[in-house]
Amino acid sequence: MRETTRHISPLQYAILESTAFIGIGIFEFPRMLVLQAGNDAWWGLIADGAAACLEIWLLLKVAMVDPEETLLGMARRIWPGPGYWAFGLIDNLVHLILPVIALTQFTYVIVTFFLPDTTPWTIELVMTAMAAYIAWWDLPALVRTIQVVYIPVMAVSIGMLILLIPHITNTYAIWPSANLRLYPTMLGALHTFYIFVGFESIPLFWPYVRRQDQPRARHYTYWVLALSCVFYAGILAATLGSENPWYLVHLEWPGISALRLISVVGLLLDKLGLLVVVFWGILSLFFISIRFWSLTHALLPMVRQRTITWYRGIMLGFALTVFAIALLVPNVQVADSWIARSVPFVLLFIFVYPVAFLGTAAWRKRHPVRDIPLSGSVHRIDGQSSPGRH
Repeated sequence: MRETTRHISPLQYAILESTAFIGIGIFEFPRMLVLQAGNDAWWGLIADGAAACLEIWLLLKVAMVDPEETLLGMARRIWPGPGYWAFGLIDNLVHLILPVIALTQFTYVIVTFFLPDTTPWTIELVMTAMAAYIAWWDLPALVRTIQVVYIPVMAVSIGMLILLIPHITNTYAIWPSANLRLYPTMLGALHTFYIFVGFESIPLFWPYVRRQDQPRARHYTYWVLALSCVFYAGILAATLGSENPWYLVHLEWPGISALRLISVVGLLLDKLGLLVVVFWGILSLFFISIRFWSLTHALLPMVRQRTITWYRGIMLGFALTVFAIALLVPNVQVADSWIARSVPFVLLFIFVYPVAFLGTAAWRKRHPVRDIPLSGSVHRIDGQSSPGRH
């Protein structure tokens, strides 16, 4: 199947960026933040939002070094040789960690609330196969699939949060603390920041936005962050107010537990809030599909292949790898342990490399190296000539 266009609109880009991070951590949030920050949880969420804003600013700067080139394509010219390969391997490792977290989280949500007698690997296999199928036809088809579902899912989710308002009885827990404790607040923010990890794909998505649309897409990126912060704030307020912070820290999936309070008499599905779990599972599925795409497009420049056959083969290989790693996670506690260990590493990488990247790019513009230009054109993934690169 050949796409009629390789480009995506600014709105599709915004939806893609949002889905690239909101599909992870949504089931667990805000347990870890409240567990470590206590009544300073609001300040921890604000710190995470500010850090995400800085991350976006840096990554947009990286993307604009060459707006028609993806991250690994630029890295080949900026860090040639061993530096390029080291960066590519670390970048692929980051992209590999994220779908494993999302896959295991959703699997144990399903096992906990819906299918307690089902072996986890069957759910993981189905999710992996569906995510690979969605990513099969490359980015334009992937983002169109997401666009059809994403807006209704978010509208229903916001509606469920509104229906949860009458169940907020612990109003004292909603108010931010006036006595800020810096260390536990920053620790909680650190271990919760993975709810915003996903913006690191900006340099991979950017070449798919037309040059004349990129200024609007840049503004949309910040709007996506702002609206996502409001959405997370709604979840934080609803769960704190309906479950109180002392009970919340003992729950594996506090958001789902709060949504179970919503019931509408006369409906076939009495516990209406559980319907949102299914919708959030779709967001997790899309998140995993985007990770498969990002993994593949981070590796394709390294192997110097751009055909659709190579794309699909590598993508399926990564899907099987993610599934195999997920089998090593036997329970929720192990998944939490993996998250706690990997998030600081991911956070360090996505904040350090843009600074080094931009510094090296600026130096190379002042001291150009022959045969390593910072602009030009190559071919699209299916071999057709295009202004973008892979």
